[in-house]
Amino acid sequence: MKKSIMHMSIMTIFVFLCCMGAVLSVSAEEKPIQLIWWVYSTGDTPNDLKPVLEKANEISAEKIGVTVDMQFKTEEQFSLDMTIGEYYDMTFSCDWANDFDDNARLGYYYDLTDLVRESTPDLYAAIDPWWGIGTLNERIYGVPMLKDLGAEVFFRLNSDYFEDEKGLTIPEAMKFEDLEPMLAMYKEDHPDQYPLHMSQSGLSGMFQVHERIVSNYLVIPYSKAGTQDGTTIIPVWEDEEYMDMLRCLHRWYEAGYINPDAATTTDLPYSLHNPVRSGTAWTGYKGWSNPETVGFNVKLSRYIGPNMSRATQQGSLIAINAAASEENAKACLKYMELLYTDREFRDLLAYGIEGVHFRYYEGTVIRTSKGADDYLMDTFVTGPAVSASVVSAGENNLADPDQWKKVYEAYADAKVSDTQGFSYDGEETESVRAALYAIWENYYHELVTGTSDPDVIMPEMAELMYAAGLQDLIDDAQSQLDLYLESIK
Repeated sequence: MKKSIMHMSIMTIFVFLCCMGAVLSVSAEEKPIQLIWWVYSTGDTPNDLKPVLEKANEISAEKIGVTVDMQFKTEEQFSLDMTIGEYYDMTFSCDWANDFDDNARLGYYYDLTDLVRESTPDLYAAIDPWWGIGTLNERIYGVPMLKDLGAEVFFRLNSDYFEDEKGLTIPEAMKFEDLEPMLAMYKEDHPDQYPLHMSQSGLSGMFQVHERIVSNYLVIPYSKAGTQDGTTIIPVWEDEEYMDMLRCLHRWYEAGYINPDAATTTDLPYSLHNPVRSGTAWTGYKGWSNPETVGFNVKLSRYIGPNMSRATQQGSLIAINAAASEENAKACLKYMELLYTDREFRDLLAYGIEGVHFRYYEGTVIRTSKGADDYLMDTFVTGPAVSASVVSAGENNLADPDQWKKVYEAYADAKVSDTQGFSYDGEETESVRAALYAIWENYYHELVTGTSDPDVIMPEMAELMYAAGLQDLIDDAQSQLDLYLESIK
């Protein structure tokens, strides 16, 4: 029954997004409200931000009487500017940069609980039933920019080789160990190559089998969600699903499927044209599928997920400055409503100017070379992914225009963490955690690259970590989690 209700709610989102009408225009004589919008960036501002923003401001000024000054900030800049009280109207916020829960708890963000319902009912309807992502203590402090909310990890496989040449069918989902015969096949045909070539970081996303509570070594497996062990914190070596993957990696390392220097190299160039890679994405993602970039056609096969927690859900929100006026707060909400209800406006901020940075094809977007060079960034930083057109790798490698509808339908079967947004406060255990992390790091690269046998290394590491105070840390973390869960009943 619960899944049926969730399914109907998810369907409502997409029916709403497809059927929304135009937003009321604003008289050209009225001076638009100018908002300062802090947007996440890993570094450089896109080269063509100015012409794109000029066009976007023309549209938003006409439709809702609002324009924005988009200012790109790194994680470090967010932290500094929030601390010194630099003014903004609305800001990117998430679990891993410009921390949403912490900032909302500290009173930095505007309480939108009543305002969003009264001023922008269409925005409220578009996001329902996912408002819990931006809610703290039953008050709304952030507007979720809906995107992939669950962790899904995929093998990125060379379909030219495995399907066209060898006649296999790459499934939509597979078990981790099912990769082994494919690795053996490739190694037999290419004895001088390593089909699972990796750097010391190991396979990207493999840790998503569990929710990390303290660093990488104290976890709660998603496989325990909904059971009596769903809130029990354990050392990572007690997660059998993770251990089985490490055992596979070690077996593959010894078989010569993994490069011998994996534990020490930081280099993983695309020029290697690896037939197998790993990555976190979502069902239907085409970002790794351009043969001009990768060297061959790629198909994805999911081996983890979807697994969901507050951390995975909080990948992108927009929060409003608690110091903003009510007029500006309403203007921010109107702007976000436009992002959710006007597909062409959303695509403009996401992909740039049509005909310059991208073109529409078969209900999807295909980026131009100029778009890839001068206006390329993650979709989620400028708004919701679900209201933007999806990106195809090319005319012969089309994405599904209904991709997000299907992704959200699949979330009805996601494993959802029982920790309900718990975040460990490690201020009192900083020295112990530093010692434990040093031990973990000493073994980590050998483990995640298959270089060492986990059944030999893990007990050795565990002994050192318990001697350094691991049990006290487990007890402290578990006590905090138990008290947190009791407090939110």
